Amino acid sequence: MELLPGHQNLATQTRGGPEKHEVTGWVLMSPLSKEDVGEYECHASNAKGEATASAKIHVVETLHEIALTK
Repeated sequence: MELLPGHQNLATQTRGGPEKHEVTGWVLMSPLSKEDVGEYECHASNAKGEATASAKIHVVETLHEIALTK
């Protein structure tokens, strides 16, 4: 496990919304490389509670490597 931001290709952004008194945030990794493959977790907390979310990154060389599902 590695804490971010520890990467040079990482940017974070926040903005208000979608509802009043809420904030939306995201992470941008650019350029993305094979070394960035893995599962990432976001942990947030404030006086009102805690939240956790996760996402997996899989890097492909061509569009043909993307698995299509219905």
